[in-house]
Amino acid sequence: MSNESVLEIVAYGAWNGGTVVDNSIYEQKQLQFKGGIPVNNKTIEERMGVRTRKVAGTDERIGVTALQDLIEKNDIDLSRVKLVIGATNVGDDKYDPGPLIKYPYDTIRQNCPAAQVFDLYAGCPGFNVSVELAFMLSLNGFLRAGDISIIVGAENIHRAKAFPPDDTANIIFGDDAVATALRTNQGAQTAGRYSNHHQNRFKIKKDLAPEIANAIFQLNGNNKIDGIIIDNHLGSLIYRVPATAARVQQALVELMYPEQAAAGIFSRFKEAIEFYDQNFKSFAFDIMTLGAGEERVAQIAKAYVESGKYQNVVSVYLGPDSNGTVMLHSGEDFAFKRPQTGIVDTLTRTHGCFGNYIQAVAAGDEIYGDMNGKGVFLYATRGAKTHLTDLFAPNGLSLDNFDLVIEHQANFAMIPLTLAQVLDEDPQHIKAAVADLLANKMVTNVHERGNCSVVCMQRLPYDLKRGALRAGEIQGFKINTNLDRLRQAKVILNDSVGAGMTRSSFIQKF
Repeated sequence: MSNESVLEIVAYGAWNGGTVVDNSIYEQKQLQFKGGIPVNNKTIEERMGVRTRKVAGTDERIGVTALQDLIEKNDIDLSRVKLVIGATNVGDDKYDPGPLIKYPYDTIRQNCPAAQVFDLYAGCPGFNVSVELAFMLSLNGFLRAGDISIIVGAENIHRAKAFPPDDTANIIFGDDAVATALRTNQGAQTAGRYSNHHQNRFKIKKDLAPEIANAIFQLNGNNKIDGIIIDNHLGSLIYRVPATAARVQQALVELMYPEQAAAGIFSRFKEAIEFYDQNFKSFAFDIMTLGAGEERVAQIAKAYVESGKYQNVVSVYLGPDSNGTVMLHSGEDFAFKRPQTGIVDTLTRTHGCFGNYIQAVAAGDEIYGDMNGKGVFLYATRGAKTHLTDLFAPNGLSLDNFDLVIEHQANFAMIPLTLAQVLDEDPQHIKAAVADLLANKMVTNVHERGNCSVVCMQRLPYDLKRGALRAGEIQGFKINTNLDRLRQAKVILNDSVGAGMTRSSFIQKF
């Protein structure tokens, strides 16, 4: 295999509807932020940077609209579509047992009936994790030259009523859907030794995450694990926000490091994140396949180890009857060959010890999101440096080397603090360096669309390409001032963080 492009993003489609809702609607509700701070336009902008957001109607599946737009406006040979992923948290309906991708896929099913189809649950980084997964399947040769992968990101937070009516978390979110097509440009031939160790059939009796973790521990003991992927057919939202795999990851860490668990370090942020970063660098996410058996998730895990980027990955199939299968996939002597263009490298890491920072919880007959705003803010900002350093170093890059930086639009206040953690700059000049990066090397839309969860990582490059972004200012920082040049960017960082807690990033080169 040559080291030219293996996988590249080739087209976008989007839902571009909805009603624009400004901050006045929340001001009228007489809500308060913590500390008794009144919710009004001024305090919302000061704390979040959000001025408006889009709200979808109750009668539209916006993911379907986005996929239809992709197909109608781009020359895509649907017979070459081999992978269709729904990247989401809540989707259009929090009570739908899933997979939610079934609705968009039904519109193209007759043209690509043999495609692999599944939801992917990894919190807000779901699009980035989906890109990484398609990259792995391209590197190991499952996806061949000319094959198309489609990722549909769709979050209809308002229709799904993701948070209680009086929860200030509602303020920051907007609805959105974008469909992205990626093309595998060349087949791969991997060289190495692949093996798997199979533990047949376990039955969940009482406590989901610890019991799955125990099945993994019995199979692998204290040996290193690079990732956990669960094909989870339990269906309820409470199992996917955060992904069950993130909960299993933390339960496994507690089995592997009982002294640290007994000492309570996983309940203390600084100690917990340092411990994970030093001792348990791994990813964890769920998928939910459409009409597939346990072989599908095993096939994906196999691709991860055959890519040369990972050595030991666990796959779990968890059926709707709570019966499951665990398999450990191992690879030796596989070498990751970094492409020169397209998607050139990826990195996903999960810290399951912080899984309760964003979670779905049952409240009587309802299910609502519960968010620890302070914890999310800490993880998003202070977790960036180690993660991005581990991605940049093998590629010989620093933040200064990127022409365009696409950051998750969770809360504008997070972005400058994240950049300050990562920039290699004299403390006396860090504020100016952050301001320059925000103005000239980044694109921003949180002020107009709010936090659109998974979808913002797709929306930003799509809107940049079509000229929909505008220069402005948020919280004293100039934004979107260099759009013509950014459309010509040659080296791009895509970085996102969210429930799990998980951070996922990928590098593109042109």
